[in-house]
Amino acid sequence: MIFVYRKWNDFCKKLKERSILSIPAKEVTKDLDSYLVLKHDVETNVKKALKMAKIEHKYGHRGSYYVQAYLMNDDGNIEMLKEMQSMGHEISYHYDVMDSSKGDIEKAKLEFQKNKKIFEENGFNLSTVCQHGNPLIERVGYTSNRDFFRNESVRMLYPDLSDIMVNFKSDRETDYLYYSDAGRKFKLIYDPLFNDVVNSNDKNIPYNNLVNLGKVIDKEGRYIISTHPHRWCSSAIIYELKNIVFKIIKVIARLLYKIPFMKKFMGKYYYLAKKI
Repeated sequence: MIFVYRKWNDFCKKLKERSILSIPAKEVTKDLDSYLVLKHDVETNVKKALKMAKIEHKYGHRGSYYVQAYLMNDDGNIEMLKEMQSMGHEISYHYDVMDSSKGDIEKAKLEFQKNKKIFEENGFNLSTVCQHGNPLIERVGYTSNRDFFRNESVRMLYPDLSDIMVNFKSDRETDYLYYSDAGRKFKLIYDPLFNDVVNSNDKNIPYNNLVNLGKVIDKEGRYIISTHPHRWCSSAIIYELKNIVFKIIKVIARLLYKIPFMKKFMGKYYYLAKKI
């Protein structure tokens, strides 16, 4: 799988030719018999997210872009996100408050509320959100960032908010197939809501390219396709070089993670995995 914009362009074009247009997650309701959500986790490089947003807009697609809060500290990023919103895309919060608070739910609530306010003050009203996964965290007393919206008191605080990886399915009374480019290869994820609790990787179904993935997207089905825009590139050569660097870093990280001291160090600096 090579993540280049040309391939995403072809994918979006083919979908339109088959009369399949994506909608933001916030527009999904229990009354929709079919839908496609193009979901994007924006962890770095808003410019790349804008590039994908423009491609989708060209073919009438509207996606959901979940943005990490630290990216909202840059006026340039905010302007690009506003441009994306003007195209009809959903701009929302890609949170990691359980990791940053080391599992302290009360601290996590304060951080989430602070960041939610920042999004809203910049004109981005939140309807759906998405947790950030982090492979380098040493977690004690909690499983992942999904535990935030698994918490009943949090759901009571935000009755109008749905985490797409936790309570979106139950809130919208819908079901769907979930595809993700996690691991730099698109896969049908067997159990997207609980794969942080139970390892079901052996049941995931891989797709070698976007052409094959496109063939399984049916006009009558319900789908969410998740990408990480920072992994996409303008050319195959650039992508392959970055992919080599990624694989090297991944191997080193796994080796370091086996060392108790380094495991705690990498857990302390939880943000390191945002760019991997």
